[in-house]
Amino acid sequence: MFVEQLNDRITAIKNLANDSDAFDAGRLSNLIGSVLAKFGSGSKIAFIGNGGSAAEAMHLAAEFTGRCVVNHKPLPALCLNESQSALTAIANDFGVDEMFSRQVQAHLQKDDLLIALTTSGGSENIKKAIRSAKEIGVDVVVWMGDFEICTDFAGVDVWRVPSKSTPRIQEVHLMWGHILAELVETNLPI
Repeated sequence: MFVEQLNDRITAIKNLANDSDAFDAGRLSNLIGSVLAKFGSGSKIAFIGNGGSAAEAMHLAAEFTGRCVVNHKPLPALCLNESQSALTAIANDFGVDEMFSRQVQAHLQKDDLLIALTTSGGSENIKKAIRSAKEIGVDVVVWMGDFEICTDFAGVDVWRVPSKSTPRIQEVHLMWGHILAELVETNLPI
């Protein structure tokens, strides 16, 4: 009945897992080193996303303040889409497009790191958050799918999953996040 559809999806997942563009070890290693350096210097990381990406952003921030695979001291990571009160107040008073940028301005400072999860890269609230982060001097990494990169992402480290399928993109984002969390916490200085 739906075996062919199921097999198509399983094949897509396997293909992405074996795609060197999706899983660039050098790029992942550089990000792990950068996050370790940020934590070592007292900087923090923040995650943002909309919809399913919002859930992943919360999940990944929790890996750092809690743990992914090994116990460690809580690390300064937060998710800027977590507070329903802040999100709805900002959306009500300033518009949905400002939901993240106002929180970037409130919570982040120069040399912090913002990781924005977005399947399409087209959400105005993500773009405005990135602009605000760049103005402050926050380093920005964007995780997105295989869509056109907008001009707001100039000067930003953009990682593209070679897929236009929202579920596949989000699955790879979660794998990147888990690899990041696992290797950061297992390489923390004792």
